[in-house]
Order: sequence, then C-alpha cells, then structure tokens
Amino acid sequence: MKILVVYNVVDLVEQGDKDNLLSEQEIVLVERDIEQALQEHGHTTAAVPIRDDLWGPLKQYDPNEWLIFNLCESIRNKTYLEPYIISVFEHLGFRYTGSDRRTLANCLNKARTKEILQAHGLPTAAYQIFTPWTIQRQLEFPLFVKPVSEDASIGITLNSVVQDERSLRRQVRYIWEMYQEPALVEEFIQGREFNVTLLGNDNPRVMPLSEINFRVRNPFARIVSFRAKWVPSSPEYLGTPPTCPAHVSATMKARIEDVARRAYMAMGLRDYGRVDIRVKNGMPYVLEVNPNADLSADAGIARATRVAGMSYSDLVDEIVRLAARRYRMKGMARPRLVTYELKARSVGADGVYSIPVSALSPAGERAAKIKRVPAPVAGVAAA
Repeated sequence: MKILVVYNVVDLVEQGDKDNLLSEQEIVLVERDIEQALQEHGHTTAAVPIRDDLWGPLKQYDPNEWLIFNLCESIRNKTYLEPYIISVFEHLGFRYTGSDRRTLANCLNKARTKEILQAHGLPTAAYQIFTPWTIQRQLEFPLFVKPVSEDASIGITLNSVVQDERSLRRQVRYIWEMYQEPALVEEFIQGREFNVTLLGNDNPRVMPLSEINFRVRNPFARIVSFRAKWVPSSPEYLGTPPTCPAHVSATMKARIEDVARRAYMAMGLRDYGRVDIRVKNGMPYVLEVNPNADLSADAGIARATRVAGMSYSDLVDEIVRLAARRYRMKGMARPRLVTYELKARSVGADGVYSIPVSALSPAGERAAKIKRVPAPVAGVAAA
C-alpha cells in the first residue's frame, strides 16, 4: 500500500514554557521510526512534513492511491488547529489513520471530555473551569490544576497539586499567563495510576495494563508532570517508571478495562488510543482520553503492544490494517486483532475484551489457550 506519513514540524513555541518544544520536536523522530516500520512490511512510503501549509504538500498526491498515516498534531505552531488538519484531509478526499476531527476537538477540550464521560455514566473527577478573575471554588482541597486545552502533560508541574486558596490562585494565573487559556481545576485523585492502551474500532481490545510506579513518598507529588514524561535526565522522569503488565487482581483488571473501553467508545476514538486511569477505593476514574496518542517506540502504546506479543513494526502495520478495514479498502491483510477474535469465537470464547500477554506473538497465536472472559463487573460506572 502507498502511505503518506504526514507530521508537523515545530521550530519554536509561541506560548508556554520553552521546554514544551521537546514534546513537539519528538514527532520528527517518531516519523522516521514509523516510515521504517511501514517499509519493513512492504508498504511504499513518502514523508510529508507540515509547517504552515497543509494543502500544498498534499495536492501532489492522489487520494485514491495514498492512505495518510496521521502524525500531525498541530499546524502553524497551534495545537488547537489539530481538528482543522483532519478537515483538510477529508476535503481533499484522503483516508487516514486515527480519530476524526470531532473526536480530536472533544478530547483536546478537557472540560468537554468530562462532560461526555459524565453523560455516559463514566467516573471522572469533579471539576471547575477558572480564569484568574472567575475563581469561585466549590471543590474541596487538594485540587489538581492544568490547562484546559493542552496535551502531552504540557502545563503540568510539581506545583499543579494545590492545597490552599493562595496556591490555587497562583497556579490558575500561571496557566493563564503562560498558555493564554483557562485552567481546568479538578479533585485530586489519590491512588494507583494506569495507562490503558486500546486498539480497534467497533469492538476495541485492551492491551496489557501498564502502571506508573511513583518513587516518591509525598502522595501529592505522585503525578506525571511534563518533565516526568519528556526529560529523561530529570528526577521526575526517573521517579515514574512504568510496569507492564501491571500487577493487579483479576477483578480490578476487569473494572479498569471496562471503564477504559467505554471511555474509548464514548469519545469516538478510532484505530488506537490510550486512556489514563486512577483507582481510588476500588473505583477507576478516567483522567485523560488520548486519541492519536504517542507512538514513540519507547512510549506506552508500543510498550503495551510489545508485551502482548506485537513488535513495533507490527503495531504500525496493525494501525494501517485497522484503518484500511474501517474504510473497506481492498488488498490489505486482516488486522491481527480480528484474527485473534475469530480464533476466540472458534473455541467458544465470545467475550474477548482484552489481549493477554504474548497472545499476538507468532508463537503465541498458535500456542496460547484462549479462555472465556467474564462479563464486565456490574456497577463500575457509578460516579
């Protein structure tokens, strides 16, 4: 298949901390890995870097011949234009991997995400939206403060957890002055944190769970800040190693998977994504829903699928297969997830919602015994 790897190139950030450039520039490295992985599976590829113009670079390609592997998260250095990028793809007639513009727009607005999750009966922390001039707190401390419309942990620091009025006002003003946007202020959920990777569309599958191991004693410092995610030499990064597969009981695993799947579908994610969850008193709370999440070879999605038995190049090819099947494109191999599902049904295990460790490896597909999966735990969606 002919595949255009479309990605954004950012040379400077117009707002926010200068270190935010780290997350923006990593996409260039990811593009190289994606293109190599696609070539390993026999695909013809072309890299399309985007800065200020999206129409011009794409017009030279025939949308009937090329599928877009979408890595474009901003244009003109503005992340809020990410849904516009999809509008251009669709206007030009291109098919593409990942989520559509409505999902991207809803997930980019964290307040809107929470509204949708609540409408579907999914547990998420209570919240308010503040600017420096509209702070009328109704929530109890401690609270967590972050930008309402950023991703990649941008705007999250060790000061993001606040325990008094003065700290709250300081952090809200910091968000306003640094990012020129309101702050989302939510109840701080103390508990274990899990990253849940999902692949698929109508019937998404959960990959092995990954847990963040916080190596700090202070419970209010147990957060994944920007530095914890993007600065490998920082104490925050070194203090938040992941464990995959996570050590969790079967009952709790089922609860987390159920909430993650329902959040994925409620927000309309396609092909792949990640749902971040914290567990408090046995209840999984949705922190973030991440469409078109980070596909770095050492990031959470690649880690979880690797534990499931899928190599990085197979993961990239699987995303293409899922998109091609969604568009009913001919000539593409069946997604591995569909093959696994058909095998499960053949042995009577119709309720396959998650993928066990090593189940998608070449040997695992032949040797792994597929078991019936119990129905989702009743009542897990109660707020």
